[in-house]
Amino acid sequence: MKRFMAFLAAFSATCLMQVGSATAQGDFYIRSQFSNGTFTGFHEILTQPKDGYYEARYCDRTFWVSSGTVIWTEEEAAAGRNLIVEENIGATRTPLCTDYDAFATLEDLGLKKHEIEQIRRKSEPLDMQSSRIRTIRDAFKQFK
Repeated sequence: MKRFMAFLAAFSATCLMQVGSATAQGDFYIRSQFSNGTFTGFHEILTQPKDGYYEARYCDRTFWVSSGTVIWTEEEAAAGRNLIVEENIGATRTPLCTDYDAFATLEDLGLKKHEIEQIRRKSEPLDMQSSRIRTIRDAFKQFK
């Protein structure tokens, strides 16, 4: 009986340690902020593959991201905002990288040129998307 109790205690301790280590890994985000540190937005990035997500490298680490996240980071950087890859564990945020040059672009996702163009068009505001009238107007701009 003593051996069984010792086995049960050891087994329980092992299970508790495994549960503790499984919850130790946090969530990962790309956070955007103004140069003064004011928060402007964030996107979650995944550590495991998911349908519709692409493998991408951020700061020498592999993550899985949506094309929308990559477009968003390009737009935020173009607007002069600071981008930070961070890990969140509970209330603790740990910055991993602030080097925008180490961020993935649509071209890094292994997409074909026409797929990239299509994604970029979809991300444009509705009033900027191509329309028949806009195409005709643009064709006549050179004659002004």
